[in-house]
Parts: sequence; C-alpha cells; structure tokens
Amino acid sequence: MERADNGLEVHLLPTRETRGSLCLLSLENPLSGDREAHALLPDLLTRGTAQTPGLAEMAARCEALFETDLVASVTAAGPNQLLRFGFEVLADRFAGGVRVFDQAVELLAETLHQPALEAGRLRSDHLLQERDNLVRSIAGLRDDYGLLAWRRLVESMHAGTPWALHSWGDQDSAAALDEARVHAAWDRARGQLAGRLVLVGDLSMEQALEAAAKLGGDSQRPAPAAPRLPPAVSDAAAASGVGAAANGAQAGGVREGHDRLPLRQSQLVLGFAMEHEAMAGPSAALMAAVFGGGSHSRLFKRVREAEGLAYGCGGSLLVDSATLVVQAGIDGDQAARVRELVLAELSSLALDGPRQDELDVARRALQRRLDAIMDSPRELMGWRLFALATGRETHPERASRLLSEVQPEDVARAAGAVSLHSAYLLEGTSK
Repeated sequence: MERADNGLEVHLLPTRETRGSLCLLSLENPLSGDREAHALLPDLLTRGTAQTPGLAEMAARCEALFETDLVASVTAAGPNQLLRFGFEVLADRFAGGVRVFDQAVELLAETLHQPALEAGRLRSDHLLQERDNLVRSIAGLRDDYGLLAWRRLVESMHAGTPWALHSWGDQDSAAALDEARVHAAWDRARGQLAGRLVLVGDLSMEQALEAAAKLGGDSQRPAPAAPRLPPAVSDAAAASGVGAAANGAQAGGVREGHDRLPLRQSQLVLGFAMEHEAMAGPSAALMAAVFGGGSHSRLFKRVREAEGLAYGCGGSLLVDSATLVVQAGIDGDQAARVRELVLAELSSLALDGPRQDELDVARRALQRRLDAIMDSPRELMGWRLFALATGRETHPERASRLLSEVQPEDVARAAGAVSLHSAYLLEGTSK
C-alpha cells in the first residue's frame, strides 16, 4: 500500500494473467451522516459529465474505449457507507498502442469532478429521476419478505448504532432530497471523504498513483478509519437492560420482535452476538459454515430434512458486525420448536465440536469460494476492499492457509462464543 499526495490509500494487485485492468475507488461516508444524499451519487454522477452530458453519449464513449465497463454502487461495511466508482477496461498491451487505461481514468475523473451542471447546479432532471429511483429501491426492500425479516432483526439487534442502518437510507428522507443536500454530498465526495483506490492488472505503481491524483482531486483527504465492531454484547446489554445468555439458554434476556402480515410463509430470524475475540482468524467463518452454511450444514439437515419444520433453514456470519444470523422459512406455529432445535444444535456444536466429515465438507466449501476469488480480478478487488474496511485478512492465499489449519476444537470454541441476542418472527396469517 502507498498513500497518494491527496491522502487516498492506493492498493495495487499487479498481474499479467488477465486481459483487462480494473480500477475501483471506494469512499467512506459515516452511516450516521446524510446517507440518502450520498447514496444518490453513484447513479447520478454516472448519468453524464460536462463533456459527455447524457447516458447515450456516455455509453458511446465507453464503447469507443474498447467497451469499457463503468461501474458505480453504494454499500456498507461496519459503521460506514461505501460509495464505489470504477471501471474495467482492456489492458493497454492488447489495445494496439492506445493508452486505454489513462483514457478510462480521465472519464472516471470527469464523472466525479465534472458532472453535467446547469448554472453550477446539478441537473434537475437527472436529480429528480435518480431520486425517484432511490425511493422506489428503498420501498422495494419491503417487497422481499425474507429480506424484510432479516432487516427487522438487524435493526433490533443493533438499534442505536450505525450497524442498524441500511446504506440507501430512509424512504421519507430520500423523497425529500433537494439539490442543496445532494450538492453538499458531492462536495464531500470529491474532496473530503476518506478513500481507497484498488487496482488490478498489468499496471505500475506510478500509474496507480497518477490515477489516484486524478480521481482523488487536489484536496487533502483524511485517512480511512480503523475497522471497528459494534459495542460488545455486555456493553449493549448494560445500556439497554438486555442480558447476554450464553447460547440463548436464558430466553428472558433476548430481544423479541413479532409482526403479522397476510403471507403464506412465516420467517423466523435469530441474531447471535459473537465475542469480538472469537472473530480473529477463520474459525468463526468455518463454524458458521458447519452450523448453517448450506445443504451440508447441521441446521439444514436437522430442521429441514430430519424434522421437516422449515422450507429452508441456514445461517451466515456478518463479519463487519460480529453477528451470526439464522433464518428459516416456516409455518408460524412451528417457530418455538425451530428455535429450540437451532439452540440445541449450537449447544451441541459448542460442547462436542464438529465431526471430521462435516468439518471437511464445510472447509471445502469455503476453499472453493476462496479459489473463485483468486481466479477473478473483480472478486479479488472486492475481497481486498471489504477486508480492508473490516480488518480481515486481505490476501486470499493467506486466508486459505489459515483455513486449512483450523481444528475441530477451534470450531467448538467459536460456537461457544455466541449468545442469542435477538429474535424476530414475521408471521404469515394466510392459509
């Protein structure tokens, strides 16, 4: 890693094993800030530049640059909203002497720093269209009832902290966006937000730093914040009066949520807080894979196959919030029994550890994922950015080696380091 003169962190992953070059700028905005105005920027700014003022013109310009793929998105990691702007372009050595990478950098820099304006203001037609799209996207989150239940659980579990917030923001606040708010967010993005630039391809550090100078602008940006996890369970419990019962044995201390909607299927979601010390290394991820990571997992085999109580049942580890989430699509009257089985399987895993065969299957599944990341420049770039934002291992090769060293007792310790914190039932009332 090197730091550009404007403060951007620059991470170069040089390789000649791909025909393309990739560049991705990730800017950090605290989720507690104006999420809605910043969430609008990726789609708004890529609508056009001062030189190329419309979508059709932008598409033609990308086509002329050997079909350059311009990308922009918003997501979150830990307490931060991440605004991402980048491109994938043909490597210069295949472009017949054309400096495609430099031209793509120029286009992306125009997108960030010289958008289409009217009398110094962001174009009203673009802003209104993208604002309406954002509002519809936020509203659409409620149309996926599995996602809705998952969000309600996360919001309850991390209430009062940035980890409870969605990167797109609030629907009413998004609907009220005006040019002044969005313009202020653009001003922050083009010179005040901390950022990282990750590049993959047949590139030199000199090229990477030149790209950082153009994309980051002339202002001095702050360094990215150090990764952090939400308050420990004991701290959150002390503040809220909610206890942390080891493996959920003391149900009286669990935050409970329950809503009813006219649905045929109910959604049960359980949120387990993980001790921060247990998050170091791959043991927690391997535990989550053994416990609920697919059709080979304990939850799938016990709750769905053996007991027939769920249409699907699985779990996943949210490494940026030290949270293990278990979700099951069920008939509402089976919620108590499914919850009982989930806790029993977790307790068994903590007490006895995994069998060698289930550990091997889960390890192979995670290794296949790491292999796929190492084979894809875009996946590799995403891995590096997320790892940097969350304090995880940044090199898949090292992560693979560490994964191979995890023992059954490590998985058992990880299972013993979680406590049931919150439970949410979205009960379907239609038969």
